[in-house]
Amino acid sequence: MSSPAFTPGRAIITAGNLMYSIGAYIADFNETHVYHPSWPGHARFHNGQTMSLGICLASMSLYFAYRPVFTAGMSAEAVRQNMLWSAVIGSFYCAAGMSAILYPGAQWYDPPLTQDPGQRWLFSGICVAMGFGYALESWRLGKGKGKRV
Repeated sequence: MSSPAFTPGRAIITAGNLMYSIGAYIADFNETHVYHPSWPGHARFHNGQTMSLGICLASMSLYFAYRPVFTAGMSAEAVRQNMLWSAVIGSFYCAAGMSAILYPGAQWYDPPLTQDPGQRWLFSGICVAMGFGYALESWRLGKGKGKRV
């Protein structure tokens, strides 16, 4: 028997991954980033690198989240470890986003925006959600200690 696909913890981790990976393209593929008239080509390169990294990290996080679903007979501890890696990898993009403000001259937004669009709250919220998703899965798995799922 494999692990159930639809659990609250997996749903939260999945939603967080989709929010930052797809959200980066929605937020950046416009005149404030990719098409910003004063951005040099190398800045666009790094923006593209960051957006692609979000897709790569979300893909790896979702792989670990759903790997137990397709692997029969995995122990509850192995599922828990997969979910831990899913949450950790799923929070890397947003953790990097929160640390980026610490670099010299960094700001939360570029013109034409005149105020923070809420990135700090979105990034920190997704990191918290990843941890909460893992905690829910860990709690669910703890109820069946020693069992195979």
